Amino acid sequence: MIATTEEQHLLEKWQKKLCLQEWRIKLVTHLRPEEMSVSNAAGCTDWSESIKTARIEIINPACYGDRIVPFNFEKTLVHELLHLKFSFWCQDEYSVADRLMHQMIDDLARALTEGDSDED
Repeated sequence: MIATTEEQHLLEKWQKKLCLQEWRIKLVTHLRPEEMSVSNAAGCTDWSESIKTARIEIINPACYGDRIVPFNFEKTLVHELLHLKFSFWCQDEYSVADRLMHQMIDDLARALTEGDSDED
């Protein structure tokens, strides 16, 4: 499904914040798990850094399931956009370096989208 107006506004907001305005991005949301390009993921991105194009897919929240971390559309979107920011590094999903980069991307996405907490 094509992204809602609100989802599209979030894409534009985060493209600007992350200096990704030159990228042409198609945002597809509310997908069933079998429609996703990657299994067991809240979101996934297919990109070409040489021509700065990407397709971001985000699962339907109703299909997210009972996971430890609750579904957060904005965090998932930012996570996928950060893959574009670090696209030069993310080349082999099975290498230890790329797995570590994926952890850092997720940490950054959480830090950017989750509210500040007084807890340490």
